[in-house]
Amino acid sequence: MARINPETQTSRLLRKTANLLNSVAEAAWTNDTPSPARWDLHRIGTEAYLAQRDILDMLGLPGVMAEPQADFDIAAALDEAAQTVAAIPEEFQTMLTQRLQGRVTSLAQHAEHAFSLRHAIRIG
Repeated sequence: MARINPETQTSRLLRKTANLLNSVAEAAWTNDTPSPARWDLHRIGTEAYLAQRDILDMLGLPGVMAEPQADFDIAAALDEAAQTVAAIPEEFQTMLTQRLQGRVTSLAQHAEHAFSLRHAIRIG
Protein backbone atom coordinates (compact mmCIF):
# COMPACT_ATOMS: atom_id res chain seq x y z
CA MET A 1 0.00 0.00 0.00
CA ALA A 2 1.30 3.47 -0.84
CA ARG A 3 2.55 5.55 2.09
CA ILE A 4 1.57 9.16 2.69
CA ASN A 5 4.05 11.64 4.12
CA PRO A 6 3.10 12.15 7.80
CA GLU A 7 3.78 15.91 7.69
CA THR A 8 1.14 16.88 5.14
CA GLN A 9 -2.35 18.31 5.46
CA THR A 10 -3.64 15.08 3.90
CA SER A 11 -1.94 13.06 6.63
CA ARG A 12 -3.41 15.22 9.39
CA LEU A 13 -6.91 14.88 7.90
CA LEU A 14 -6.47 11.12 7.60
CA ARG A 15 -5.24 10.83 11.21
CA LYS A 16 -8.30 12.75 12.39
CA THR A 17 -10.52 10.46 10.31
CA ALA A 18 -8.77 7.38 11.75
CA ASN A 19 -9.30 8.62 15.31
CA LEU A 20 -12.99 9.24 14.65
CA LEU A 21 -13.40 5.80 13.07
CA ASN A 22 -11.65 4.16 16.00
CA SER A 23 -14.01 5.89 18.43
CA VAL A 24 -16.96 4.78 16.30
CA ALA A 25 -15.76 1.17 16.38
CA GLU A 26 -15.32 1.22 20.16
CA ALA A 27 -18.73 2.81 20.72
CA ALA A 28 -20.47 0.42 18.32
CA TRP A 29 -18.91 -2.69 19.84
CA THR A 30 -19.63 -1.70 23.44
CA ASN A 31 -23.18 -0.46 22.84
CA ASP A 32 -25.84 -2.51 24.64
CA THR A 33 -28.63 -1.85 22.15
CA PRO A 34 -31.06 -4.78 21.85
CA SER A 35 -30.89 -7.05 18.80
CA PRO A 36 -31.33 -6.73 15.80
CA ALA A 37 -30.03 -3.13 15.99
CA ARG A 38 -26.98 -4.46 17.86
CA TRP A 39 -25.93 -6.41 14.75
CA ASP A 40 -26.17 -3.27 12.62
CA LEU A 41 -24.00 -1.44 15.16
CA HIS A 42 -21.46 -4.27 15.21
CA ARG A 43 -21.27 -4.24 11.39
CA ILE A 44 -20.82 -0.45 11.43
CA GLY A 45 -18.12 -0.82 14.09
CA THR A 46 -16.31 -3.49 12.11
CA GLU A 47 -16.38 -1.44 8.91
CA ALA A 48 -15.18 1.63 10.81
CA TYR A 49 -12.33 -0.39 12.32
CA LEU A 50 -11.29 -1.78 8.91
CA ALA A 51 -11.29 1.69 7.33
CA GLN A 52 -9.31 3.04 10.29
CA ARG A 53 -6.78 0.22 9.94
CA ASP A 54 -6.37 0.96 6.21
CA ILE A 55 -5.72 4.63 6.98
CA LEU A 56 -3.08 3.74 9.56
CA ASP A 57 -1.45 1.39 7.03
CA MET A 58 -1.36 4.22 4.47
CA LEU A 59 0.27 6.47 7.05
CA GLY A 60 2.67 3.79 8.29
CA LEU A 61 1.33 4.17 11.83
CA PRO A 62 0.61 1.52 14.46
CA GLY A 63 -2.93 0.86 15.67
CA VAL A 64 -4.50 3.18 18.20
CA MET A 65 -6.97 2.53 20.97
CA ALA A 66 -9.79 4.88 21.86
CA GLU A 67 -11.37 5.13 25.25
CA PRO A 68 -15.14 4.59 25.21
CA GLN A 69 -16.96 7.90 25.58
CA ALA A 70 -20.30 8.44 27.31
CA ASP A 71 -23.11 9.62 25.03
CA PHE A 72 -20.96 9.17 21.92
CA ASP A 73 -22.96 9.91 18.77
CA ILE A 74 -21.86 7.30 16.22
CA ALA A 75 -23.79 8.79 13.30
CA ALA A 76 -22.43 12.30 13.98
CA ALA A 77 -18.85 10.98 14.28
CA LEU A 78 -19.18 9.11 10.98
CA ASP A 79 -20.58 12.22 9.33
CA GLU A 80 -17.63 14.22 10.68
CA ALA A 81 -15.21 11.54 9.45
CA ALA A 82 -16.77 11.68 5.97
CA GLN A 83 -16.49 15.48 5.95
CA THR A 84 -12.89 15.31 7.16
CA VAL A 85 -11.72 12.91 4.47
CA ALA A 86 -13.67 14.94 1.87
CA ALA A 87 -11.65 18.00 2.94
CA ILE A 88 -8.48 16.55 1.40
CA PRO A 89 -7.57 19.05 -1.33
CA GLU A 90 -8.28 17.68 -4.79
CA GLU A 91 -4.66 18.02 -5.88
CA PHE A 92 -3.61 15.65 -3.07
CA GLN A 93 -6.29 13.03 -3.58
CA THR A 94 -5.22 9.63 -4.81
CA MET A 95 -7.19 6.59 -5.85
CA LEU A 96 -6.74 5.31 -2.27
CA THR A 97 -8.07 8.48 -0.63
CA GLN A 98 -10.97 8.65 -3.08
CA ARG A 99 -11.87 5.01 -2.34
CA LEU A 100 -11.58 5.73 1.38
CA GLN A 101 -13.86 8.75 1.01
CA GLY A 102 -16.46 6.53 -0.68
CA ARG A 103 -16.19 3.91 2.08
CA VAL A 104 -16.55 6.42 4.91
CA THR A 105 -19.41 8.27 3.20
CA SER A 106 -21.22 5.00 2.58
CA LEU A 107 -20.69 3.95 6.20
CA ALA A 108 -22.05 7.30 7.43
CA GLN A 109 -25.13 6.88 5.24
CA HIS A 110 -25.64 3.31 6.46
CA ALA A 111 -25.40 4.44 10.10
CA GLU A 112 -27.82 7.31 9.51
CA HIS A 113 -30.31 4.91 7.92
CA ALA A 114 -29.89 2.32 10.70
CA PHE A 115 -30.35 4.92 13.43
CA SER A 116 -33.36 6.53 11.75
CA LEU A 117 -35.04 3.11 11.48
CA ARG A 118 -34.28 2.34 15.11
CA HIS A 119 -35.67 5.73 16.16
CA ALA A 120 -38.83 5.21 14.05
CA ILE A 121 -39.40 1.80 15.64
CA ARG A 122 -39.07 3.23 19.17
CA ILE A 123 -41.53 6.05 18.41
CA GLY A 124 -44.01 3.93 16.45
